[in-house]
Amino acid sequence: MRRALETTVHIALLGAMLSPHLAYADEDAPLVVTVRGSSAPAFVSRTSTDDRVREPIDAASMLAELPSVHVRRLGADGAQAALSIRGSASSQVGVVLNGIPLTSGADPTFDIGSLPLWPGAAFRVYRGFAPASLGTTGYLGGMVVIDPPTSLSGSRTDAQLIAGSFGTLKARAGDARTIGPVKLGVGVFGSRTDGQFPYDVTNPRTGKLVTRTRENAEAMSAGAIGRAALERSWGTLGTTFLVDTRHVGLPGSVGFPTTYSGIDTQRAVLGFDATMRVTSTLALRAQVWGRRENSRFADPFGEIDPTRTSNLADQSILSAGSSVILRGVRLGPASVAFLVDARTERLVPGDGKTVLGAIEASRFAGGTGVEVEARFKKAWHVFASGRIDARRDGVSGVVASRMPDTPTSTDIVPSGHVGIAYRIGPLATISSHMGLLRRFPSFAELYGDRGSLIGDPRLRIERALSADLGIRGDVPVGRVAFAYEVAGFVTDAKDLILFLPLGRGTFRAGNVGAAFLSGLETSASLVAKNLTTTLSYTFLYTENRSDDPLAFGQPLPGRPRHDFSYDAAYRMGPVQVRYGIDAVAGTTVDTAATVLVPPRLFHGAGLSLDVPRFSGLRLGLEVQNLFNVRVMRVPSPLSNELVALPVSDFLGFPLPGRSFWFSVRFRAP
Repeated sequence: MRRALETTVHIALLGAMLSPHLAYADEDAPLVVTVRGSSAPAFVSRTSTDDRVREPIDAASMLAELPSVHVRRLGADGAQAALSIRGSASSQVGVVLNGIPLTSGADPTFDIGSLPLWPGAAFRVYRGFAPASLGTTGYLGGMVVIDPPTSLSGSRTDAQLIAGSFGTLKARAGDARTIGPVKLGVGVFGSRTDGQFPYDVTNPRTGKLVTRTRENAEAMSAGAIGRAALERSWGTLGTTFLVDTRHVGLPGSVGFPTTYSGIDTQRAVLGFDATMRVTSTLALRAQVWGRRENSRFADPFGEIDPTRTSNLADQSILSAGSSVILRGVRLGPASVAFLVDARTERLVPGDGKTVLGAIEASRFAGGTGVEVEARFKKAWHVFASGRIDARRDGVSGVVASRMPDTPTSTDIVPSGHVGIAYRIGPLATISSHMGLLRRFPSFAELYGDRGSLIGDPRLRIERALSADLGIRGDVPVGRVAFAYEVAGFVTDAKDLILFLPLGRGTFRAGNVGAAFLSGLETSASLVAKNLTTTLSYTFLYTENRSDDPLAFGQPLPGRPRHDFSYDAAYRMGPVQVRYGIDAVAGTTVDTAATVLVPPRLFHGAGLSLDVPRFSGLRLGLEVQNLFNVRVMRVPSPLSNELVALPVSDFLGFPLPGRSFWFSVRFRAP
């Protein structure tokens, strides 16, 4: 059955790419070339600091409110956090800044807690499928696209200061303007927090709750992001940059807290792009970019990893790439885009040595693809996106017995999807997509991390067959605007890569077979004269289909069954009040599904004031976890009694109780 479905998808992709003349277009509706991105009929969520009901404390909380997007935090604001889309692993989500990939084979898991935030920051989340022209290779769950600061929507100057619980202080500023033919946008940001908060645990001797303080959880960061573009009649020349530095304490779990462990990272990203308008419909875009990331992991007393023989572990990730996209090629009524991209990356260790020895790994990866888009009979919108990707890996400095027959490996894989949308009218548009997805193993999965993670150079490529179907629309009723979206999705994944326990404190990478995921994602918003409400709910069903008899048929760990977010805001003159709810439930910890993460239900409230006679000045107060929920009681796997566990996303890593955030924002008139 699966082979038949894959064959069907391949035939559909081939037919859509090679025979676009089969689509019928309305001659009165010319196709428009979009040189800044694709208008593919995909399920895409958008969020920015300008259109949120809540005060934007951090980027992780903004993304967590979107349908099918789940953020798992290791602590308070500023702590490390992992991102999942439609039940994917964090390593299966791509992150891109204006065409520059921030995730790679050297570092596939993006710490969403490090995502910068500045005034006017905007993000797009492709749930499941993304256009081939985004330029990254290897994702199963979806993609996050970061839009750099720009003056396309008008000039602006913003500044914001936030002070809050746990010794937190955040400062942000942004400016966007047009000076002659040049469009400029820049954002700067900085924050610090000690991360200390009280949490409750059960005393194993007395059975009573005792309060402890989360320590070694400090976080500090600073950086800048910007874009400059020269726009002329023939096209555009632009440059995009991102630089930041960050220190994060690693407090460990509740059972094994640490005192001195931490990680320091520095990141520098620079890209240059040029777009040339060849004709009224044809555009050529070329881009080159480079990225360097340095990290220094410190565990001086072996509190986290006793296998390391050095107090420090340093590594650098060096990446560079380029891409060329030709858009607007007309083949009959269809618009076709052709693309080719390539990148090279190296993982270079520092002086830190471990029991496994140092590793130096490299990868050359690239792909070529095509996008076909057509509209016909006004209501139909058809889209196809396909890629052929290749990679060649090399490694040195690894124990010889752990290597395959050759120190290099080469793979070539296809991926892509087809989509169709039918617009019933202004009230509803029905969309559906089906496709094949692939992900290459990362360096850590192939070769380990020179410590407690043992890689396997013979890992197979992750693959998935996925499909979705949904409806979205806008329903204006007088002065009330109502928007909604409902979508269902299914994913059949093979050769998933997980790190499995191998003795105490050691994990080995391996392909664990198969998994099935399905779900329902819903979102809605209502905007009236003074009232704004937003709602997002995701139901997720997962099933482990590996060969492990204890895990077969059980849900995949770390994926919540229910994820709900709601906000309502009401404005009375210069004052706005807000109330919201966040709920997550049904998350398992182990593959046998015998241990549950405690469900959490957080309430929040906010108040803001546009200060009279001071145009552009706004004061705000935000309260998170309003009722100070710090423990939840769940059934014990060893008895029928309920046990109290700290509220958390990862078992053993508690989330904070009630927190307060005071903000001052100024936007120049």
